[in-house]
Amino acid sequence: MSGRLEEEILRSLVRCPDVAELSFEQLMELAAAEEKVQAHLPENLCRTDPRNGDRVLYTTARAGRPHDTSHSAPPGGAVQRECVICRGQTTGVVDIAALSEGFTFINLNLFPVLYPDPPGEVLRGGQAPEVPEQREVRGAHFLQWTSSLHDRDWHNLPTYDLLVVMKRLAALERTLLAGAAAGETRCVSIIKNHGRLVGGSLSHGHQQIIVSDVSPRRFEENLRFLQERGRHFSAYMLDKNPAGLSLRDYGPAVLLVPYFMRRPGDMLLLFKDPGKSFLYELSEAELDAAGRGWQEAIRTLRALMPRLGRETAYSVITHSGPGAGLYFEFLPYTQEIGGLEQLGLWLCQETPEQAAALLREILADAAGKEA
Repeated sequence: MSGRLEEEILRSLVRCPDVAELSFEQLMELAAAEEKVQAHLPENLCRTDPRNGDRVLYTTARAGRPHDTSHSAPPGGAVQRECVICRGQTTGVVDIAALSEGFTFINLNLFPVLYPDPPGEVLRGGQAPEVPEQREVRGAHFLQWTSSLHDRDWHNLPTYDLLVVMKRLAALERTLLAGAAAGETRCVSIIKNHGRLVGGSLSHGHQQIIVSDVSPRRFEENLRFLQERGRHFSAYMLDKNPAGLSLRDYGPAVLLVPYFMRRPGDMLLLFKDPGKSFLYELSEAELDAAGRGWQEAIRTLRALMPRLGRETAYSVITHSGPGAGLYFEFLPYTQEIGGLEQLGLWLCQETPEQAAALLREILADAAGKEA
């Protein structure tokens, strides 16, 4: 599938050209007013597993999302022959920036996992039953389309564009966190899912950004690590991870294989300044390092998975907020999760040392081709 979202169509979708010009409240008003979302509202209901604190959000409308990453879709889903984004069949745009060719832009997810309006108004199937550790939640769900060109994503963006895309992502994060009151829970989760095996439904390259009043468990684990060990996880890893598992030094950041690698190809991108907790706090040099780290990590995974006989599928997770010492996690679907993993005991079919050697080979090969 190839093509692009033409500028004329994209411009017609713009509600605001610069998300930095909006307050949090104005952005939530735009999210709540998006008419196209009304048919796909989430339950805004969260329940918690009492064993480990895992939170579960219920969003039954997402079963009907369009899919173009597979010849089959889940029950209720529809397979698209053409890219709905390139055709402009999407929601209003709240941020747009020119790239060397085309644009990067941010809009509302048509099938959001959370919604800003009072939760009780959007619960489906009547009143939710009373169960332990249940709460109504609210928030909003955005998408950053890496490029208006369908086949352009992190792995093949020009170097200049990497920084532009990362800056716009940081601008959205700043607006979503601005003005939070003392004691208010407001979390921003930034993730990327590529490939049907990790839940990616559309092949047009994008990131997901979710603001919520419920905290993901990993955020709390990062904070607990800081409280118990007296240092951020990223600082700990930079100090304790064996030098032989480092892949690339970008100056302000380092790409490495963690010594506890769960799956072949797992990588971390760590910032050397643990005092930075959010993207919007990063300097231009740090944002540039983040963009180059994303590009090389994703390029490497796209080359690694065919070598392993695997369908290309991976997730990128942003660890931010108090206690994180901002870092990114790159998680390829290189090995299935079985029953033992569900018990919390992981089996990995490759050692971190073997993985690091192969990843360095791929990185060197890519650098040679560029030269």
